[in-house]
Amino acid sequence: MSDRKRDERISVMLTLLSQRGELQVRFLPNILGVSGATVRRDLAVMESTGLIRRSYGKITAARRGAELPVSLRHSQNTEAKRRIGALASSLIPSRPLVMALSGGSTVGFVAKSLAARSDLTVVTNGLDTATSLMARQLVQVVVTGGTARSLSNDLVGKGAEKSLRSYRFDFAIVGADGISPEAGFTRHSTRGAEIDRIMLEQAEHRIVVADSTKLGRVRQAKIVDTGSVHTLVTDSHANAAMVAALRKIGVTTTMVVVPPQSRNGHPRIP
Repeated sequence: MSDRKRDERISVMLTLLSQRGELQVRFLPNILGVSGATVRRDLAVMESTGLIRRSYGKITAARRGAELPVSLRHSQNTEAKRRIGALASSLIPSRPLVMALSGGSTVGFVAKSLAARSDLTVVTNGLDTATSLMARQLVQVVVTGGTARSLSNDLVGKGAEKSLRSYRFDFAIVGADGISPEAGFTRHSTRGAEIDRIMLEQAEHRIVVADSTKLGRVRQAKIVDTGSVHTLVTDSHANAAMVAALRKIGVTTTMVVVPPQSRNGHPRIP
C-alpha cells in the first residue's frame, strides 16, 4: 500500500513539473498532504531513478518526455484508463476468439475487464497483463518468451517475436506513447514497438487504447502508420481537431466521457 501511495505522489509531482518546469520543495508537503520527511524520501527515489534533478530548494525534471516506470504510469489518468479499458473490452464479440494484448497501464485495464471471459485465448508479452487476465482463472493465457524490460514489465526480443508470429489473431489491442495523424502510433522503446507491430500485423482487427494525453505526441519508435489501425479508444479530453484528422484517415476513434476532475486527480499550484 505504501509503495502505491508513493507512486501516486511521484506521479503528482511529475505532472506538476510538466506544467511548471520546476517546483519549490517547501510547497510540496502541503500540496501532497504529507510530512516533509516523506517528501524527502520521495525525492530521493525520484533522483535515484533519474526522474528529477535537485538543486537548493527546488527540483526540475531530468528528462522531459522520458519513459516512466509502469508502476508510475498506473497512477496517471487512472479513471480515463479504466473507462477506456471497459469500452475496449466491450468491442470484443462474445464467441471463442484468439487475441493479442500488449503490456502497459491502459491495456492492463482492458485485461481486467476481459478476465471474466471464458471463451478467450489471449497471447501477451505483458507480465502485468497476464496477471490481470489470470485473476479469475477463466481466460486461457499464453505468455510469449523473450527478455524482460523492467521499465514496462513486458517481454521483448527474438523469443517474443517468434512466438507472436506463430499465431493469427482475431483481435489485437496495444497501447501507444504517442499518436499523430502524420507520424502514426509511436512508443518510447524500439523493441517494444516491434512487438506491438507484430501483434497488429498478425491480427484481423487492430485496436489501440491510449488516454488523450498521448494524442499529439511523437516518440522515437514507430509502431505502425495511422491508417494501419482500425480503432482508437481514447477519452473525451482528446483534441477535437486531431480526432477529426484521425477519423478522416479512416481510424474509428471512440471516446469515453471522463469528467475534468476524474482525468488525473492531480492538484495544481495556485
